[in-house]
Order: sequence, then C-alpha cells, then structure tokens
Amino acid sequence: MSAPRSFECSGEIAVGELGPATRERLAQLGGEWLEYDPRAAGRVVVRHVQPGGAPAVQAVPAELIAILETLAPDERERVRGGTLVVRDRTGVALRLAVDAGEIRIQWPREDWTHAVEVPVAQALAAVEPAAARVSGALRFSAPPGARAELAEFVERFEGLYPDGDLRLDRDGSEVRVELRGINVGPGELLAKVRQLAQPPQSLAGALEIGSYVPNAVERDFRLTIAAGEARAERPALWREG
Repeated sequence: MSAPRSFECSGEIAVGELGPATRERLAQLGGEWLEYDPRAAGRVVVRHVQPGGAPAVQAVPAELIAILETLAPDERERVRGGTLVVRDRTGVALRLAVDAGEIRIQWPREDWTHAVEVPVAQALAAVEPAAARVSGALRFSAPPGARAELAEFVERFEGLYPDGDLRLDRDGSEVRVELRGINVGPGELLAKVRQLAQPPQSLAGALEIGSYVPNAVERDFRLTIAAGEARAERPALWREG
C-alpha cells in the first residue's frame, strides 16, 4: 500500500481568481498528486486520495508546471504563491516555492546561522532512538562509578547502527564525555546523564543530534545544556529570498 499522501507532499499554492476557460482546462488535468481547488479564491492543493504509483519527487514538479502552463499569462503573473514540500519515504527531498508564476526548486541545506528554537520534547520525539546519531561533548560532576555506568549504558543501548566513538575521562569529581557519531537515543542519553550528575546543575555541554536514516535532515537538531537545563534548536533548511 502506498504511504499516506500527507507524508510525501504537503503545502499549497494560492493562484487567485481564474477565468472560466482556465478553470475548465484545469478540471481536465489528470494529475495524481495535485489538483485545483476553486474555493477560497483558488488554490493548488494536494489531492486527498492515494497516488497511483508515481513518486512524488518526480511527479509533483511536473504536475505543478503543467498547472501553471494551463493559466493564461496574466493569470500566471497574478499567482499569489506558496510552497510545496516533497518528501521521499525517508525524509525531505525538495521544496517548490512559487511566486508570480515562477517556480524555485530548493534542496534542503542546513543553515545553523538561522537556527530556530524548538521544544526539547518535540525535538527528541522526532528522532527514532534506534537510528539516532549523537556527537558532541558533555561534562558533569558525579560520584565514583558514574563513568563506568555511562559507558555500560551506551554500550548496551539497542541501536541499529553500532558505530561511533565514545571517550570518557574524569578530572577529580568531573566526568567529561565526548561522543562522535554514537548510535544512542538522545532522550535516553539525556535522562541518564541527568541521573548521574550530582548536583544536577553541574551538567553542561552541547550535542548534535541527527539520524542514520538517509535524508532525515528535517529532524536534525542541536541540544545545548547549561546548569542542567536543556535547549533545542533546528537549523533553517531553505534559503529565503
């Protein structure tokens, strides 16, 4: 069975009022992914039926071009615009932004200079623990035995990709942790180091959270911890303007 349509394509394009002849031509287009909705001043929307088999990443751009070609030149210039985000079955593939009848196709590219803060719980829930990839550094005060306990926790975590490098050091009462592409659940790791940190306010550091699943960049985030409190942010994926 095909994946739910909302998973592979989302968004809409506001085209505005169209003439009767244009509306009739649009009604005859046989797109699998997109259709013209005449309500609310006219929109190009994602169809609410299952696709017949054409992959969204190939079919959606072609169907959008066909729809805009159907409009008269003056109608195309009055298109209000909008965006469609197309995904394959593993994540974001591309975005199609329409403005005044022109289509701009963008592939995602992480831009941390325009990162946006997101709720920590939301960010953690978006990454499958068994496929998570964690890099970064942490430090916290802890009693003897914490270093070995954390090493055992990471080693025994049931991830699907047993790669990466974990380095643990102790300087007096402080445990220092360095992770390089470790396959461990970020939520589980955060809970574990919070449990080990004594006092909890000693926990600090920064982690880059991604996924070993291909093309899952929309779920990547950075976790910054200071005085035991965590903050999550995601990079911008699309260049504006």
